[in-house]
Amino acid sequence: MHQGKVSRKHLGYYLDEFTFRFNRRLSAQRGMLFYRLLQQAVLVDPVSHADLFK
Repeated sequence: MHQGKVSRKHLGYYLDEFTFRFNRRLSAQRGMLFYRLLQQAVLVDPVSHADLFK
């Protein structure tokens, strides 16, 4: 969440974060997000830096 001044350069990121938080405000499983992230990190094969930027 932004603190203080909003810059035009980062406005899109602020709006993305607001949208994410707004859409999840009533979610019954908000705590599952971190669990799912860890689960994906363990189950998915690593991707090399070169593969990310092909």
